[in-house]
Amino acid sequence: MLYPLTIASAQDLRREMLAIDVSVEGAKYMADKFSAGTLKITELTGSCALILKEEALSAGAECALPREVILAPRQKYSALLFGTRRHFKQIQAKLKNQAFGELRALAESLAKYYAEPKSKIPILMGILNVTPDSFSDGGQHNASAPAVRQALRLWREGARIIDIGGETTKPGAPEIPAAEELRRTIPVIQEILRRRPKAVISIDTTKKSVALAAVKAGARIINDISGLTREPLLAKIAAEHDAKLIVMHRSGNSRVMQQKTQYADLLSDILHFLEKSISVAQRYGVPLQDIIVDPGIGFGKTAAQNLYLLKNLRALRCLGCAVLLGTSRKSVIGDTLRRPVDQREFGTAATSIAGLFGNVDYLRVHDVAANLDAVKMFRAIWQSKL
Repeated sequence: MLYPLTIASAQDLRREMLAIDVSVEGAKYMADKFSAGTLKITELTGSCALILKEEALSAGAECALPREVILAPRQKYSALLFGTRRHFKQIQAKLKNQAFGELRALAESLAKYYAEPKSKIPILMGILNVTPDSFSDGGQHNASAPAVRQALRLWREGARIIDIGGETTKPGAPEIPAAEELRRTIPVIQEILRRRPKAVISIDTTKKSVALAAVKAGARIINDISGLTREPLLAKIAAEHDAKLIVMHRSGNSRVMQQKTQYADLLSDILHFLEKSISVAQRYGVPLQDIIVDPGIGFGKTAAQNLYLLKNLRALRCLGCAVLLGTSRKSVIGDTLRRPVDQREFGTAATSIAGLFGNVDYLRVHDVAANLDAVKMFRAIWQSKL
């Protein structure tokens, strides 16, 4: 697996090298070569890792390897490849002619890296919680009339998707019966579509009965925060009804996820989890272009881990799917800025800008107008020219 890392300084690069067991001396020396781009490559055999380093050096780039590679070449290792895009192109051209299939596959991954889409305005997904106990707006829209009014307001502000959830997913939350979730969500979906037939509705659920009823009522997206670990048949429902499917990374369920924040390698572990979710979805017939991945900010992650994910959102592009970012009013913003839930709109807008920088395709937010303005303004600045 190959994915880009966002490296802001030589110190950042040194930390990443030490994390894959590069020697302290080697990390200090190579950090001085801090360059334009850094790619992390996982699960390389030692032999292929050594060839990669040789090719990198011959191209004028650098490749950081764990110190044990020479001693145990048959084991699997991670590597950090850093240089300019010109360096990476030269390395890709050399690797595609290698005898090792592993290196030819790596060349293909490098080619996909160059195909990364240009920055664009993400599609805004407006959050509509029809629950009495959601962490940020519980009880505000848990009756049909106010819920529909809120959905129409989000639509007017620029949301192109309304994501409706009937069960809170905040840490420690108990599960509710499917019948109650159906009672809360289906009438709202029906009324929104009666008023706005072209509205795109997403159903935020992990239950197959709710997902099925929602798509029959007209929802066009199923948003599964369990990444198909709770109910794989959600993928079958999506495939049979031509619905898009969002699969999110979550460590455990809502009751225990904040007790499961230990990872061998945060980014790699999340990417492998989502790879499995994608594989399950495809096995049930959901085409890759209809799968959206979500790194699950706030779900089984510490504040530091959430910030690191926001810094490295581009890594998710290696999965070949559209990417959704959901940070709205979450605890990472409160922890960082010391703000209560109802004062996190500016912090949320900053994370949306991080999402734009990370090339995400969808932003899931409560305050649609503010976040849309933020990403439009940042994009105008970033693409400005005389």
